[in-house]
Amino acid sequence: MMLCSCVGRVNELFILSLSLSLSLSLANNISRVRCAFITIETDTSPLPSLLFPKSIVKDACKAGEDAVKALLEKALAEAGNDEKKIKGINEYFDIYQDLRGRFQDMMDIMIQDVREISDIKTEAGKLNLAYERQEPWAIKIFRKMVIDCLTGVQETLSNYGVKHDRFDFESELGWEGSNDKVLEIMKNSDYFVPQTECNDKGVPQGAYLDMDAFICDQKFKIGKGGYQKDYPPLYVLRPDGSTLYTYRDIVYSFKKASMSDLILNIICSEQDLAQQKVALGICMMNPAMKGRQYHLSYDLVKLTTGKMSGRRGRYLLADDLYQDLKDIIKEKMAKKSEDKGEKVDEKAFESVTHEVSAAAMKYALLSCACQTQINFDIAKITDFEDASAPFILYNSTRLRSVIAKYESRVATGELPPLADIKEMEFDELVDDKEWALLMEYVLPFSQMLCDAALPKLPEPPALPSYGTHKVCEFLNAMVRAVSGYYGPAGVRILPMTNHVKEGEHMWNKNAMWQRVHYLTALRQVLDNGLRLLMIEPLEKM
Repeated sequence: MMLCSCVGRVNELFILSLSLSLSLSLANNISRVRCAFITIETDTSPLPSLLFPKSIVKDACKAGEDAVKALLEKALAEAGNDEKKIKGINEYFDIYQDLRGRFQDMMDIMIQDVREISDIKTEAGKLNLAYERQEPWAIKIFRKMVIDCLTGVQETLSNYGVKHDRFDFESELGWEGSNDKVLEIMKNSDYFVPQTECNDKGVPQGAYLDMDAFICDQKFKIGKGGYQKDYPPLYVLRPDGSTLYTYRDIVYSFKKASMSDLILNIICSEQDLAQQKVALGICMMNPAMKGRQYHLSYDLVKLTTGKMSGRRGRYLLADDLYQDLKDIIKEKMAKKSEDKGEKVDEKAFESVTHEVSAAAMKYALLSCACQTQINFDIAKITDFEDASAPFILYNSTRLRSVIAKYESRVATGELPPLADIKEMEFDELVDDKEWALLMEYVLPFSQMLCDAALPKLPEPPALPSYGTHKVCEFLNAMVRAVSGYYGPAGVRILPMTNHVKEGEHMWNKNAMWQRVHYLTALRQVLDNGLRLLMIEPLEKM
């Protein structure tokens, strides 16, 4: 039984942390800079307002530029000659004013709420624990935020025809008792170290698995091509007994294993070590799990223009990026139609530009090897002349256009219907390019797919090398070759109308049939490749 469905794991704690990140960042900024922008009317020296939730507080930004300047000078004076503090103070003031200017209403509400919390990290911990214990008030908060976030994600993915078969809520592993069952087994392991409120350094410490000892005992390879030396422990519980996401990953892995032969966790490369620990953890608990789960790691997307910053609240939405792509593609396609003197049907034009824009995004993300950083260059992604989805789609529609012209001329009685392919000898394919395309692209297509989609699974901790980029490279190279095969400077596929009128002695019927079949095969390969990239071929561009 192979797990073929696309399952989304919902880490509610992580989603909530994203929603709260701005609040946490702001709270930390205020605390670390002491009173950066918030002054307190007391007899004491200025202190973080978070420590005085009942004090009468004024916002320096509301008081005006002079108040901000005075507060900045005071904070810098307190920093003395500490360059690190000075840099931090200037940075935090800059961030605060930037956020305040862009999110005035939200900041007013958020700052007021933050002032009511004496220790935001402690409060977040209490919320996490209450949620794990199924306390209704906590469930209401979490689930609303999670569903709102998932709804937005699904709306964005719908632009690209992407959907999950189902979502598994991580919290439900605990609620159904799976977390407790696995923990009982884990506690019997020789490598399990329980949590404590006071370790040998006098501080609380969560429960963990001694992964270094396990690796050594199992004589797993260490160093190049193996596990790192002095392997860090795998923490599974916090000091308060609440579970960590790596532990829940282990529990979830066993659930997925019960429904599949092979598990691929598609998670960003920032989680390489965490995912490696999870794979080790399930192997520790059940040796039969070795090689049953792999981390399909991928690198981040780097934009060639603009910068994103979580601390500054600066981000680029996928929906905005899609709209930018679509605007450029609309402009280019409109110009092509104008140059050809074609009248554009607005409804059809909107549909086609949407499909091309979505295809451009997919191709850009899939054309790089998983562990290679993607440099997202809109100019290249929307290039109709080379190495892009628009380039491949455009040439795919050119093939369709030739075949459609043949069918149209058959319908009018000008040309004879296509003979059965079984009757063809293909002895009229005399151009070297025709056989080169056949040998280099049509025949090797299936083997290329096997290499890309079914790589040999390596010995852990090595990761499998799946290659969507190989399909992209193959299609791009094929289209380059095909575009030079026929047309004004290449082989003529269909006879000219005046030659048809003059008689069959002026054109070769068998050569035409063979080449129409041949073009159909080329188009089929291109279309199959595009569909494997979740790009639907177009009838016309």
